[in-house]
Amino acid sequence: MTKRRPTPTTRRLLASALPVVAALVPAGAGLADPGIVLNRYALPGAIDTPSAEMMPDGTLGAVLGYSGVGGNGVGVSFQVLPRVSAVLRYGKFDNEAMAHGYTRERSFDLRLQLLTEDPDGWRPSVAVGLQDMIGTGYYSSEYIVATRNLAPRLRVSAGLGWGRLASSGGIGSLSDDRPVPDASDRGRLTNASWFRGEMAPFANIAWQATDKLTLLAEYSGDDYACETGDDSCPVPLWRSDDEALKNNLNLGLNYRAGQHYNIGAYVLGGRHFGIQASLALNPRQAPYPSGLEKAPAPVRPRVAPAADPEGWSGRWSADPTAQPAIQKALGDALAKEGQTLESMALTATRAEVRIRNTRHIQQAEAIGRTVRLMTRALPPSVETLVVTSVEGGMPVSSLTFRRSDVERLENTEAGRIAAVATLTDPAARNDLLVQSPGIAPRFQWSLGPSFTVGLFDPDEPLRYEVGAALNGSYELTPGLTVKGTLRQRLFGNADQKAPGTWTIDDYRNATWDQIVDENGGIPRVRSDSRMYSGNDRLQVPQLVLNWNAHPAPAIYTRVTVGLLETMYGGISTEVLWKPVESRLALGAEVNRVRKRDYRDAFEFLDYEVTTAHASAYYELGDGFMGQLDVGKYLAGDTGATLSLRRDFASGWSVSAYVTKTDLSDDDSGEGSFDKGVSVQIPMNWALGTPSKRSVGGSISSNTRDSGQRVRTERLYHVIRDSHSTKVYDGWGRFWR
Repeated sequence: MTKRRPTPTTRRLLASALPVVAALVPAGAGLADPGIVLNRYALPGAIDTPSAEMMPDGTLGAVLGYSGVGGNGVGVSFQVLPRVSAVLRYGKFDNEAMAHGYTRERSFDLRLQLLTEDPDGWRPSVAVGLQDMIGTGYYSSEYIVATRNLAPRLRVSAGLGWGRLASSGGIGSLSDDRPVPDASDRGRLTNASWFRGEMAPFANIAWQATDKLTLLAEYSGDDYACETGDDSCPVPLWRSDDEALKNNLNLGLNYRAGQHYNIGAYVLGGRHFGIQASLALNPRQAPYPSGLEKAPAPVRPRVAPAADPEGWSGRWSADPTAQPAIQKALGDALAKEGQTLESMALTATRAEVRIRNTRHIQQAEAIGRTVRLMTRALPPSVETLVVTSVEGGMPVSSLTFRRSDVERLENTEAGRIAAVATLTDPAARNDLLVQSPGIAPRFQWSLGPSFTVGLFDPDEPLRYEVGAALNGSYELTPGLTVKGTLRQRLFGNADQKAPGTWTIDDYRNATWDQIVDENGGIPRVRSDSRMYSGNDRLQVPQLVLNWNAHPAPAIYTRVTVGLLETMYGGISTEVLWKPVESRLALGAEVNRVRKRDYRDAFEFLDYEVTTAHASAYYELGDGFMGQLDVGKYLAGDTGATLSLRRDFASGWSVSAYVTKTDLSDDDSGEGSFDKGVSVQIPMNWALGTPSKRSVGGSISSNTRDSGQRVRTERLYHVIRDSHSTKVYDGWGRFWR
């Protein structure tokens, strides 16, 4: 019998993915507790069985593994809250019912910790978990587990499991029989199966033999009946290897290969060998906590009036050459700090500077460094210092300080200067403002590599395209900009492919009514997205004229015209109400767009649609932000999208969304509704040098046509960093 081996894609991932991440995250990066081991399902546990432990709040974990019986897979976990963990997993298993002999499966897990361990008493940690709660149910299991540390290096867990964890060794049932997994339910909640059917005990032991080596042993009720072709499998679809486990004992080890990643090996049921690599990163613990940038210039206290009577009197302000000289000196100093001095208003007692932050993740750090430089550049008679943040060409917030407070509080906690500063909506017009030379009109461009990745597609786990991209922008006046991108594909495996049985030429030559009929009466608004990849011609992903404005207090507007994104062109308009100190914001967006051609950059198809959404945003606190969008989507369907995002002071962000519209479950495709998650990791977190650049991506359910929107840059996310919640969340870096 031929032993199953890892696929070439799996070998490439194992060989290259983890070293790349390790290179980005040097030794010393923070991660989960050294005693915590991630199991095959990317959550704390042993090998297959779970524990009741939680990773440190905010930790992002990943597991990549292969076993001779369980196939290969990857899981990404996130500690959403101190007691709530979530996992998105992607696996591959043999299935003779499929033409290519295997099935790729995506699933979602959730764990809730009910009790934490009492180190001085008897109480263990207790958790309840739902495994594969959104998916086909092939990996579906529920469990209740308790964990107790019996010694500093010895941890024991035990619990009851249902589903896969009770496929052998059952001790009875509390409810009706468990429904059989059904591939047609792919992507839907499996709640009809939760805690139903036979239940079975499980247990595991983890002994930390050395500081780097942990030995694992477990008793599991998962006997891999389907993978081994056992007659007890309720879904006899998978290939029979006739290699049933010898017993229910699994043995393994976990080796800490570095501060942030582990390597593990195990034997399932005395017969099947497996390996895995895991990674855990904590956004709260950067490799370089203090950063590698130079320290800011210190505050310069003013000299006594007798030492500079001219400066203290304010008579200098009558000199017409004074402000240009001061503005140039301050602008040059700010440029070295990564800030652009867009304009300045100066009187004998008050100075306002309007800055664009191009370097620092936290706006508070950019403001703090600006205030320091103002104390060094301004004459002593200037007591009121105002720093106005500019985003997208719009002034979006003003922080006002007394210079004497800045001088007095420099060496104190940042919270003390926050208490005496005043945050306000900036004045829409200030006749004293003088624009700095070279601000507008201004042309900027960059040329660099282009790398796009598609992850966890049911047909292919990794799709990629590598090329070169030329980005340019021409700012006519502040807020009015022409910007675009030229992209040339060089190589990749993300080839152009038409959905269904048609070819790309079939789609190009058909009328839109024929395309709708071919898709079962639903316009193909995103399900043909692969026809936009793999194009060797010079592409224009975006080319627009964009106008941002702040016409009245708390009111922001945007008009964007042109090639809005890869698949659509047209006009997009938006209005946003957002007081600078309010947690709540309300907005509306209306788009009139036309579908772009699959090959030619400036050609269009004959599908036009108007979409419209009303939006509500709310800052929940502790880095959480919720968003609700209600309206009409690209396929003409109506419904709502609910998003939840968590931001960390380090610049990390993790978000998730769900969309439900009036299209039927069958028309909506896999899972009956659209959903997805995304992660952004700032480069400064890994490298220690200040930068606003980040890397990351999104993973969503199968790209279908329900709940799809035009991809535009929403105003709320343009101005958010400079408004109260985000500014004060990052205020700890004001004196950095």
